[in-house]
Amino acid sequence: MGADQRNGPNNDLETDFDLVAIVAVADNGVIGRDGEMPWHIPEDLAHFKETTIDHPVIMGRVTYEGIIEALGEPLPGRTTVVLTSQDLETPANAVVANGLEETLEAAERAARERHETQTIFVAGGATVYEQFMPVVDRLVVTEIHDTPDGDTRFPDLDRETFREIDREQRDGFAFVQYERSKTPVPFSQPDNR
Repeated sequence: MGADQRNGPNNDLETDFDLVAIVAVADNGVIGRDGEMPWHIPEDLAHFKETTIDHPVIMGRVTYEGIIEALGEPLPGRTTVVLTSQDLETPANAVVANGLEETLEAAERAARERHETQTIFVAGGATVYEQFMPVVDRLVVTEIHDTPDGDTRFPDLDRETFREIDREQRDGFAFVQYERSKTPVPFSQPDNR
């Protein structure tokens, strides 16, 4: 997507790659509690793996450390690009970047050199989503039909900026895809004749 179609404070970021945010979010906007997801849905975890395998995945330090704690390693079969201001030691399939532009450049390099793909995923946490939302092209959302307590929320989805293009309803959740509107959604005035 060209930069002229993106809006917001980070619209100076440009990429020829498809930038996709992937998230599981509850009906009340919650995506986390105490550094973890407040649900366990194996089908969602399998969907995340299937969708992101063989792609670079951008995430913040806290999200990265949660994955290391859970798996003992970064996400297998993907290059993890960790956006952080801290120094981290990472294995070969993870890279540390210290700013948005550096993060995007590292993900682009991984997409070209390691994965031969045109798609880069953004996988949280909340601050990383917020920083990249002005420039993402698509959203892959698992809508969790529940309202758990949580301390981490996904940014509000602007329904005029993103339009739903696919929905697979499941028991208690749905896999939903959104894409950035190419043109603004027209505002219609009620006919008051």
